[in-house]
Amino acid sequence: MNRSLLLLDAFAAQPGDPVTRALAGVLESACAGRLPRFAQWLGLPPAEFRRMLDRHFPGAAAAGWEPDAPPQDADALPCEFADLVDMLEDGHTPGQYGPDVHWAAHALASGCFGHTHLWQDMGLSGRDDVSALLQQVFAPVFAANTTEMKWKKFFYHRVCERLDIHPCPEPSCEGCDHYAACHGAEAPIVLMQPVSLRQA
Repeated sequence: MNRSLLLLDAFAAQPGDPVTRALAGVLESACAGRLPRFAQWLGLPPAEFRRMLDRHFPGAAAAGWEPDAPPQDADALPCEFADLVDMLEDGHTPGQYGPDVHWAAHALASGCFGHTHLWQDMGLSGRDDVSALLQQVFAPVFAANTTEMKWKKFFYHRVCERLDIHPCPEPSCEGCDHYAACHGAEAPIVLMQPVSLRQA
C-alpha cells in the first residue's frame, strides 16, 4: 500500500484547491502518526470516504492508496469531534454547499486532535493555508475571529459558546514548543484576494 502524499498529489483533480490540499495534508499527517488513527478516515464512514477519495483524488484508490487503520464508528470518535464539524458547517460561506463543505469540516476537525499548530497537524505549509481554506469555505467563521486567536483554540471557544460550556477546555497542544505563545495575539491575517461573503 502506498500512503505517500506524493501519490495523492499525483492524482489530485485540483492540486492547488485549498480543500484538496487540506484533505491530502490531513491524510498524510494521519498516516504518518501525527494525528489519531481515526483521522486516516477523516472521521467519515467508509463509503463516504471513498466518494471523497474518488472525487478529489480519482485513481488513487485503484493505485493502492488507502488507510491502514480500520474505520471507527461515529460513537467511537472523540466527543467534541461532531461539535467541531457542526460548528464549521453552520458557518459555511453563503453559496457554498455540498460534500466539499462537509469534507473540509472533517479535515479541519481532524486536525484539531494533533499536538502542534493546526497547520502543522494538517500537513500544510503555514497558517495562511488554514486561513485561505476558512475564507473560501467557512467565511463567517474566518470573519468571526476578530481577536486573531490561534485557529485551533478559536474553534474550541466557538464550540463552547454554542454549547454554553464554561470553562472551555483547551485543545490538545501539549506537544507544541509554542504553547505559551498561542494564548496571545497573532500577527494580522492578510490575504491577497478576499472572498465576498455575499452569494453570487
